[in-house]
Amino acid sequence: MNEDAFVVVNIDESLTEITLADKDCNIDLQEKFELQLKNIDRESFAWEIGGLISKTLGMENKKRSCKSIAISFPGNVDPLSGKIVKSPINKKLEDFSISDILKNNINCPIGIESHINNALIGENWQGIAQSVKNIIYVELQNLFNISLLIENQIVRGEEQLAGELDISNEVKQMQHLGGKRLEEIIQKVAAAALLLDTGLIIIDTNKSQSKDIISLLDKELKAKGREIPIKEPKLVQQNITIGCLKMALTLNFENIN
Repeated sequence: MNEDAFVVVNIDESLTEITLADKDCNIDLQEKFELQLKNIDRESFAWEIGGLISKTLGMENKKRSCKSIAISFPGNVDPLSGKIVKSPINKKLEDFSISDILKNNINCPIGIESHINNALIGENWQGIAQSVKNIIYVELQNLFNISLLIENQIVRGEEQLAGELDISNEVKQMQHLGGKRLEEIIQKVAAAALLLDTGLIIIDTNKSQSKDIISLLDKELKAKGREIPIKEPKLVQQNITIGCLKMALTLNFENIN
């Protein structure tokens, strides 16, 4: 008997996680595979991802088919075209649409979104930011990005890069943020929050730095006459997958209708 599954593909620098969920969004299977993103070429990338999806669908001696496939990528993407706009780990993948290539062999809706946007969507759907319409999600672990949700919609700008923090590579490569470098980040986040009717700021950073950054940002905002709740993510390690699962549901719904 065939089983339909929502497929979530979470791509990272050295590991790719494939998650299968049933029609009720219950996670049925999660498998991690080693896949080095840094030096892979476009053709091999698409071939490897397609192969991992097929392998996972056939696990446990089951015959599964895809209801939809949602891909989360560590960079900036254009969901409408399916293209990778910015890929810090591997520049060769920029301007490449993996969803288009996969559609040549897989007959189901396929979409792609960035890690940070999926993390925000996940927290808004099932995490710390439920029922909040205007949110700023600040990621200070890998890409140093901001994601914005305004009136329940992800904000996208020119080339999908509107949310990227303008921070030097020197700061991004530091093991610990402090001094003027941390002040630079705090001021940029505060400025973004003051421009919007922000209901919540989520700070995603190393546990050792989280409380200090939240405290400093809170003081900066209060000094400017604003009090905005600032929280850590609730769905640690899972918000990207959960946000991506919501995309898979949306893709399937749009395909049916």
